[in-house]
Amino acid sequence: MASDSDAVADALVEGAALLDVRGAGWQIDGRRILGDVSFRAAPGEFVALVGRNGAGKSTLLDLIGGLRGLSDGDILVEGRPRREWPARALARILVHLPQMTRAEVSFSAEELVLMGRYPHASGWMDSAEDRAAAAAAMERCGCLQFRARRLSTLSGGERQRVLLAACLAQAPRLLLLDEPATFLDVEQQLQCFQMLREEVARGAACIAVTHDINLALTFCSRLLVLSDGRLVADLPTDTAVDDSSWLRWFSPNLAVTRTPAGRPWVYYT
Repeated sequence: MASDSDAVADALVEGAALLDVRGAGWQIDGRRILGDVSFRAAPGEFVALVGRNGAGKSTLLDLIGGLRGLSDGDILVEGRPRREWPARALARILVHLPQMTRAEVSFSAEELVLMGRYPHASGWMDSAEDRAAAAAAMERCGCLQFRARRLSTLSGGERQRVLLAACLAQAPRLLLLDEPATFLDVEQQLQCFQMLREEVARGAACIAVTHDINLALTFCSRLLVLSDGRLVADLPTDTAVDDSSWLRWFSPNLAVTRTPAGRPWVYYT
């Protein structure tokens, strides 16, 4: 039987995208929620997944992350169908932060972040390397001071920073984050997206759901726009001003310009 490390080596196909979504679809009780979505994501890309409520953003992220099974199509990670990956080997590559998490769990903040180290563990106990990785991730996310507190005692923003630290502690190459800046104040939102851009600069790929179009335009390299379960626009953020037709999928009362720094910026008309 092949080991997890063998599985990872076999999947490193020369020239393959880190993520390749091919005609992905999902339906329930005969109702199609998502249909025929195709795109690829490469290392170094920071992709914002955007669209109105009910567009299918969280469903798509759940499909990629494995929380839902595909009704149609296929999803490849490093050139290998997602369904063929051993769970632990895939967890060394991919992390998924869902939109909703339980707050009443009895773990401490540090214990939860250390769970992100499980795919890398070689025994039953946390190693010094695991504890150092967890502490470094909590420091980056500004939550190290909460390490001994129970998750249930933290505010929404404090808890979100702990969850982000758990994702970073996992040291993934593909981050799937459903509204990572939820509950965060303005400064923390900026820090969150800057931190994710740093991960991308190190060679990871990040796909983040967000309703803040300007946050996406400021930090992300690419927009994927969903509407009614279909991918209706895929554009580099740098070109968002050149053709503003993508804004119609959000509201007729929006326009786009450039900031003094040259970045696209959406405003109300």
